[in-house]
Amino acid sequence: MKTYIIQLQGHDDIVSARDKMGWAKGGRILLVWPERGDALNRRLDLTLLQRRSVELGAQLAIVSQDAEVRYHAPRLGIPVYKSLRKAQNEHWRVPRRFRTTANREAEMRKTILDTPRSIPAKPQIAPKPMGAAARLGFFSLGVLALLAIAAALSPSAVVAITPQTKIQDVTLEVWTGADATSLNLRGEIPSQWHRVIVEGRDTLPASGAMRLPDQAAEGTVQFTNLTDQEIKIPVGTVILNIDEHPIRFAVQKAGVLPAGSGNTINLPVRALTPGSQGNLPANSLVAVEGTLGAQISATNPEPTHSGSDRQTPAPTAEDRRTLQEHLYNALQETALQEMREDLAEGDLLITESLNLLKVIEESFQPAENQPADQLVLNLRLEYQARVVSAQDLFDLAQAIFDANLEPGFAPIEGSLQIEPLTAPRSSGADAYTWQMHAYRRVRAQYPSSRVIQLVLGLPPQIAKERLQTALALEEPVRIRLNPAWWPRLPLLPFRVSVIFDDGTSIAEVEQQP
Repeated sequence: MKTYIIQLQGHDDIVSARDKMGWAKGGRILLVWPERGDALNRRLDLTLLQRRSVELGAQLAIVSQDAEVRYHAPRLGIPVYKSLRKAQNEHWRVPRRFRTTANREAEMRKTILDTPRSIPAKPQIAPKPMGAAARLGFFSLGVLALLAIAAALSPSAVVAITPQTKIQDVTLEVWTGADATSLNLRGEIPSQWHRVIVEGRDTLPASGAMRLPDQAAEGTVQFTNLTDQEIKIPVGTVILNIDEHPIRFAVQKAGVLPAGSGNTINLPVRALTPGSQGNLPANSLVAVEGTLGAQISATNPEPTHSGSDRQTPAPTAEDRRTLQEHLYNALQETALQEMREDLAEGDLLITESLNLLKVIEESFQPAENQPADQLVLNLRLEYQARVVSAQDLFDLAQAIFDANLEPGFAPIEGSLQIEPLTAPRSSGADAYTWQMHAYRRVRAQYPSSRVIQLVLGLPPQIAKERLQTALALEEPVRIRLNPAWWPRLPLLPFRVSVIFDDGTSIAEVEQQP
């Protein structure tokens, strides 16, 4: 049965809505309420729309999110749905809990309408007694009428036909992006950003090396008395060179400078920091820290020596870049995989739109310029990519097919299939295009009343030939008479049943020769 879809606007009143319903000629009428606004949500409005559908001989259903409409409609016996697709795919029935209420209200309306107004009683005139001949004539007519009714009601027939089916298919260019906000028949379709957070850890053996201080340098410092008094030089007295980065040495053995200016003493010293940088040339250590610096002078007559370094593994800058690139690529693949797992069946992930939204955490161990046998990287990243919902793809294909549907045909439920022919590719700033192939099966629609009128009172073979000529059918017509020996199909329409078969259960009807 063909469904006429009428989209109501926020400014529609009851008159314009009834006028739009007048465009439909029988079948099913589906009224789609606007997403916003409170148009036609009174109980009286729904009652008037229901009466209009009865006048047109059509079945009425509603698609609305309005709370008032969804409350009153089922209680009036009008099916109501949340989405257009659900309304098209389901049989129109009022939920069981509302059927009793709807039937009760319908009976009350019928009782009020059918209650006759009080009419003054007319004087009763006694009928004249009937003669014997008249009574016999009426009796004979009654018997003949009963026999005629019995003869007409006795036979019955079942007619099974398989309407012709066709394939609708289309290959179209589809695009989406930031500017695509709604569906249209040109192939525009909206999309949404889907986000996912991934984290990972990876290691890489250090490929470089660095020198670390090992042994501290040693030497001898000569101290000279600058006063006429005896001076004690304790262990730990610090002597250093004059440099941008001075090397500090400490006295390892206490000594006493004899009184008198120019007296000297030699004491052993060792660098406070290990490494070869402590191997200084002669006469480098010339400064004494602390108050002793004003009383004595110092120098190293010989170069300091024995300071050494050792070589140890250490990550290089290239190691850091290589490890970072490898882990970023791995987490990007993980993000794509998790996004695919999150999607509903049929949703389309535009992988080319995947981009790194935020670096939540990035930490290397060890820190830069520190030794280690291997480099460790911890990453936590947030990615996003565009997704086109399967429902939007379905609605786009269905809208295109409905716009090109041949008169007299209706889609077969569940036959719509969608196949992407190419992967989405970037076509500009945040825009992506791809090719999509969609197809569905449609079946010819014939009212049962038309089929019955074509075969009333005909012999089975002639009835088959007439149906084959008048209708586009997929399979030969099959007719079953009851009783089987009855030569013609019944004259009364209600004694003929029609089965619209899809070709799988047609064997239920016996084919007549």
